[in-house]
Amino acid sequence: MPRTMGIFTLLITILAFSAGAIRNELVLILVGTVFLLVLCGCFIAVLGLSWVLSKKARSASVSIITKQIPAGTKGSLSFGLGPGYAPKQGGKKQFFRLPGILLRYELILATKDGRGIHHIFDPDFLPEGVSTFPVPERGAYYSAYDGFIIGDAPGFFYRSIPIPQDTSPRLWATPQIVETGLSPQIRFGGTLQRSQPHFLRTDNLIDHRPYMPGDDPRRINWKLYSHAGDLFVREGEPEPPPHSRLLLLVDTQRDAALYTLQAACRGVDLLCENALALAITGTDRGMDLYIGYTGGDIHGGTQAELALALAYPAALPLSGPEELPSLEDQSTLILSLPRVAGTESALDRFLKRRNPHQGVDLVFLYEGNAYDEAAATCVTLYSQKSGVTARRIRISP
Repeated sequence: MPRTMGIFTLLITILAFSAGAIRNELVLILVGTVFLLVLCGCFIAVLGLSWVLSKKARSASVSIITKQIPAGTKGSLSFGLGPGYAPKQGGKKQFFRLPGILLRYELILATKDGRGIHHIFDPDFLPEGVSTFPVPERGAYYSAYDGFIIGDAPGFFYRSIPIPQDTSPRLWATPQIVETGLSPQIRFGGTLQRSQPHFLRTDNLIDHRPYMPGDDPRRINWKLYSHAGDLFVREGEPEPPPHSRLLLLVDTQRDAALYTLQAACRGVDLLCENALALAITGTDRGMDLYIGYTGGDIHGGTQAELALALAYPAALPLSGPEELPSLEDQSTLILSLPRVAGTESALDRFLKRRNPHQGVDLVFLYEGNAYDEAAATCVTLYSQKSGVTARRIRISP
């Protein structure tokens, strides 16, 4: 395919021949001839080398070495060839080359909200077979395009040979860890405070004493009574309270009247960064913590697994069909972007279908003071809903 430079040079060639013929200028004809020879030479070289390397280029593959990394760091990949092609040894090049012809591998990754990573490298000049590339932004990155490019050095012509990839994510850039002023809100059954002390069960005789009037009958060891014929009560240690349970949801829908796509992507990053900080704080305290997001499933597990789940959320339209997932009997904390439109959103549908006895803490989180008025309106509106405690928090940029 001709590039812009190739088309521009072709036009100059045509103009040179035309002006030379009209004005009978030999110099212009010679200039046109030189340009034409260069163009033809580059075209034939690119076309011929593409035919020679086509099969080998289609066997190329790229593997992301570390698939889960924090946003703002560098990723790394390795390049290889499929079966039937031995790896290069002793510094030998893997591909046949012609003078003035460049070989490159092009990798394009993209998130569902349009963020991208574009990386081009020469497969024959990789230090230890590894190439690094910046990953500046959070997201789950899918294949947008993989291709082997053969082009001339002046930039006249090129051919890109596409290399198919699967549809699963190839890289997860997790949120950056930030300090947050938020704290996990466990108000609706998350921290189960007992009205009386519970005791660990034990059948050791030395952990028992004879029953006395006034003792809790539930502490009588009936198994011991069946053997000894006397009543004994357990003297076990107080049982620690059960873990708190929290469902942390990230509502990623954006109001187009308030947020551009770029601003919404940054806003969702802010939600995810603070959600990760909450997840780390909560799991350190021993909570059973789960994370969900608009259009996705609910994830639990280790801090690394929770961070991985927070790579997926993407800025979505406010009126989209995606839903917020839910868990019964879980305290719920929702982080959301402010909005001004009256369109029913995933957040509204979630609040409608939830158990009426399930309380929800709703936080409208944003950066800067441009969204103060919209956030205040949201707090007033959603605080009127039964069981919802809404508040707004502005993060300084």
